[in-house]
Amino acid sequence: MRENEIKILQKTVQVSNDYHNIYELRFLKDNPRVYSCIYDEPDFKDLPEAVQQEKIFEKLQAEPSVKNLVREIERHGGLMERILVRLDTMQVIEGNSRLAVYRILHEKTKKEDWELIPCDIVQKLSDEQQIAYLNQIHVKGKTEWSAYEKANFAYARKAQEFSIPKIAELFGESQGTIRTRIRVVEMMQDNNDAARSHFSYYDVLVRNHSSDMSQHPDLKDALLERIRSLGSNEEEDLDFTAQELRKKLPSIVKNPRVLKKYIEGSLSLDNAYQRAKISNVQERIREAKAILEGIEKKNVKKLHKNDLNAFRQDVRKLEREVGRIVRMTNEAN
Repeated sequence: MRENEIKILQKTVQVSNDYHNIYELRFLKDNPRVYSCIYDEPDFKDLPEAVQQEKIFEKLQAEPSVKNLVREIERHGGLMERILVRLDTMQVIEGNSRLAVYRILHEKTKKEDWELIPCDIVQKLSDEQQIAYLNQIHVKGKTEWSAYEKANFAYARKAQEFSIPKIAELFGESQGTIRTRIRVVEMMQDNNDAARSHFSYYDVLVRNHSSDMSQHPDLKDALLERIRSLGSNEEEDLDFTAQELRKKLPSIVKNPRVLKKYIEGSLSLDNAYQRAKISNVQERIREAKAILEGIEKKNVKKLHKNDLNAFRQDVRKLEREVGRIVRMTNEAN
């Protein structure tokens, strides 16, 4: 057994190297990769600890990153980098996916080689040290968490009654950034949406369109419903991307007529954007043109004599209006 040390929050923590049985170790529920898998699981917190651990393993097995890791670790015949275990809780602070892989390979092969996993071991950590370590490794380090995982990590700390200034201090980031990440997760939860692929949409709404939605409550409801109904599989073709939402929504909001139709659902995001880009005058002309194109000869023939005379008068008035607009257009040149 070899020993070394690491520095966390100005304190020296002794680290030893050893092997542990994979079934004696516990997945860390607060690890963002784990947390993002199970936080939407119904009544998860009420389950016995052993059942929670089985649920986590089940969820991790389905993760694409874990499936890819199985192939890599099996190809090399083991780990290139040890997992980090906190001995006072027997939790895997860093390396939950690797622990899942070892369990998968042991169940698959029944070989004893996969029953013991190489570990870096610390006797104990304070909660603050644990958070700071994970932040350094995954927020600023070599295996960076996704924005979704960072946000869930911050949200979980708030749920543990850490203050915003304290979370910001541990993350080494601004309080504004932490507040924004937490608001995104809160919006997803309020909308009963746990799809990881939807995170970027909510992030756009919180960062770019909070004022728009406060001024237009119906817009907020419409957007949340449409985002929730998007495909939850990250490989699916979505109706629009988060980047498109960020780009196109401001133009739509500036045009009340188009905004109303978008909220009602009669226009898609792209169609609403194309309409909103043109001026109000252009839009009215195009709407008039579309209406007139719908009138056919058979419709006119069906008119009774009195209705036909009134129709002729309206057409003459329309001709005069068109002539007036043509003259204005020519003068504009």
